[in-house]
Amino acid sequence: MVFDRGFCVVVKVIFFCAAFREAQSVTRTDLENIHQTLFSRTNGTNSFYLTDIRPSPRTIIAGSLQLYSIGGLDEISGKFSTLVSLTLSWHDERLHWNSSTYGWVLNISVKQKKIWTPTIMVRNPVQKRTHFGLRDNMAIISNDGEVHLTIDDYLETVCNFDVTHFPFDEQICDIEFLAWIYASVDVDFHQKYKDIDMELYSENGMWEVLETSATVKYYHKYSIDFATLKYTIKLKRQPGYFILSIFVPVIMLMLLNSVVFILPTDSGERVGYAITCLLSLAVFLTLTSDVLPKTSSPLSVLSCFLMLLVLVSAAICLLTIISLWLCHKDDKSHMPLILKKFTYFVHCRGSKIGATSEATERTIANKTKDKGNLGIVKMLPKNGRRMSIKSTKSSIASVKSYEKEPIEMEANETKYSEIGWKQFSEVFDLVGFILTISVTGTLGFLYVTIAGGNL
Repeated sequence: MVFDRGFCVVVKVIFFCAAFREAQSVTRTDLENIHQTLFSRTNGTNSFYLTDIRPSPRTIIAGSLQLYSIGGLDEISGKFSTLVSLTLSWHDERLHWNSSTYGWVLNISVKQKKIWTPTIMVRNPVQKRTHFGLRDNMAIISNDGEVHLTIDDYLETVCNFDVTHFPFDEQICDIEFLAWIYASVDVDFHQKYKDIDMELYSENGMWEVLETSATVKYYHKYSIDFATLKYTIKLKRQPGYFILSIFVPVIMLMLLNSVVFILPTDSGERVGYAITCLLSLAVFLTLTSDVLPKTSSPLSVLSCFLMLLVLVSAAICLLTIISLWLCHKDDKSHMPLILKKFTYFVHCRGSKIGATSEATERTIANKTKDKGNLGIVKMLPKNGRRMSIKSTKSSIASVKSYEKEPIEMEANETKYSEIGWKQFSEVFDLVGFILTISVTGTLGFLYVTIAGGNL
């Protein structure tokens, strides 16, 4: 068995050497004879190779696409730029020869204008429809009549962009080729592979190719079906640049804008600081507007997010002005009791207002006790005789119920007497700071969630 394997190997080597030796013996004369046989009069007849006649009544063409690079995607004009190579293969019975007769020549190269080739057009170009590739492409013809035509060109095709989730978006772009004039009953297509050849692809710094597919699509027009070669490319945008250049600076500006509520009221810089942050945000968005998608259908979530941040910044300026107005408001003006209660609730612990209130409560308690004792003394008879315990308790209860309402009203007025508009403005600043920080963080979280496709 080992001997048989060795014998087979020796035979293969001898056959390869013989074929290589024959290939080395190919001369220019052999190539010229093949050209004369294929494209000149033969056998004394007037038979010519007619380039306008299809190889067969129904020619089947196999297609395959190779992607070299992606030039870019323009969301405004919807332009998808690529450098591709389209290879078409079909069988032409008129273009075959016996290789043993012509020095074992297996294939030759001819200009495509010397043979029949389909007129390939791009179905979805950005500009006017032109001929695909060069008109002087070289075709390779095999001795069995197989023709292979490779066409290279830089394409600018239409792509329907969906920038809703910008810059975390994914785009699907199609490239379609059709045989001009020919219906599918005359010239039909089929794909040689199920996807696009990416072996020689050069990576793009902004777009990542997720997947590709190759199909045949038919269009029905004027009761006729037309076949097209359709190649689909699914792309994903690299969001790193946009996160560092837009998202992070905007969030930092909003955080700095929220700090305005921490500044002392007497500094006199609060309104100026808030307006400066608002103008800084507006100027920054103006500078970065070139990288934002300028489409309204659909509208980018990032554009809505930035507009909401501008509104929040404007609201911060308004709240700052209201806070200063409250701080400098006259304490003699009426202040609603509910605002006093809210301010007291925020400052009731760890502040001077809380300590003063506790002292006030003790004073009110002592007054209540004295008034209660006074009522009991008034209920005693003048002759000095003692009353029963039951009658004494009922007298005390009647006195407490009589004095309850005036005492509580006096206690409330004394309890909130130290609270004024200045104290309320401090609480207003605290609430404004917490609110703006929360709103900014919530908007940022919602944007990342929605743009990332998780909501």
